[in-house]
Amino acid sequence: MMSPRMALLLCVFLAASAAHNGFTQVAEPHPDSHRLSFELDSDMLRFDALSASFWMDWQRTTDTLFAVGLDGASGALGLNNQDRWFGRFTLLAAFSAAGTVASRAFSITAHDARHMEAARAIGSSSVGLVRSDNGQSMTIGEFFLESFNPTIEAGLYFYTKVNPTPAEMAYVAGVGLDTNMLIADSISTRIDQGEGHVTDCAPYVLNKLWGVTYFLETGPTSDAGNYMGILNGQGWSSVTRDSVISLNVVSFLLSGGFLSLAKGAFDYVVDARSTVRPLGISIDGVRVFWPELTTWLNPQCVSLQVSVDAAWQDRAFVRLGVDSPVLGNIGTPEVTIGATVWLARLGLGMELTSHFQGVPFLKGSMEYRFSDVLSAGIEGFYGQRNTMRELREYPEGPGAVGYLKARL
Repeated sequence: MMSPRMALLLCVFLAASAAHNGFTQVAEPHPDSHRLSFELDSDMLRFDALSASFWMDWQRTTDTLFAVGLDGASGALGLNNQDRWFGRFTLLAAFSAAGTVASRAFSITAHDARHMEAARAIGSSSVGLVRSDNGQSMTIGEFFLESFNPTIEAGLYFYTKVNPTPAEMAYVAGVGLDTNMLIADSISTRIDQGEGHVTDCAPYVLNKLWGVTYFLETGPTSDAGNYMGILNGQGWSSVTRDSVISLNVVSFLLSGGFLSLAKGAFDYVVDARSTVRPLGISIDGVRVFWPELTTWLNPQCVSLQVSVDAAWQDRAFVRLGVDSPVLGNIGTPEVTIGATVWLARLGLGMELTSHFQGVPFLKGSMEYRFSDVLSAGIEGFYGQRNTMRELREYPEGPGAVGYLKARL
């Protein structure tokens, strides 16, 4: 496996080659182009059960608040004039620093909440959090508040199960980082759907780079160290620190989310445009966006997923993804095919994920737009824990969520 330095050089070369060969920022607007939205869903109201989804969804709302705040501050300070580039650079740096602190608190809380959900999913009898300094128990709310201090490790999760299998232990150890990758992936999707904003740089980069920093420290309480040790113990010697870091470097620097945000940050400083347009190409009215690459830590392998989004006018949004095991137990890739189609004010969506054995994972949605500003919808998902995607995204099984969305 290549070293992190060689991976970095390869990324720069490939990105430059792709840009030279025609990948540009898509010029024509997306149906919801350059519009921010606030979304309130039923998971966000479950204060009695603070799940990983609870923290991820509230982080999305916080991201939107930062976007509104930067646009308001730019206007109030007179920074929309093109020659005020240094003022915009300073403002973006300040918002990015504050956004990183806030995003870290939400993201790391979602990270540990998902560890605990996975532990419960494998049948653990005791699951919780303890303070890292004295070992006393703490609540997830206390963990969240203390996570705003970036100089400390707020706490550690624990679980108790008699004779867990190596796959179960690897699953619990790896699913936390997978949650951070999910957060970054959701930001990339929002960019492709026309809701990208320059303030998304902070949460995207923070969560995506956790795939690198996570493996730089592999002490006795490190999930990364435990994960590698478990897979190595099963005979998968290809799962090493350098190999996983290399994959995450490639996933970060070659992803459409990173490249679009990097170009978007430049555009904001130079041209005062805070919206982020996705990189891609247009073919006969169909916009194909730059792929998103993601490295996942699965129970028996490390996989690399390549997802491509495409949009046709204001009527359809399509996603195709291939998740291929590359380290460890090299099994059959998982394929995801999904589409959302708009029929007037009604949007119908369906996604299927399968590795062509057993029951696939299914996700369906329906959304109705009451106006250009307000819509409501429901999203449901079903599976039998037969895909890597279901294990990482929905460890506690099938379910549904309703939501209201307000577009600005």
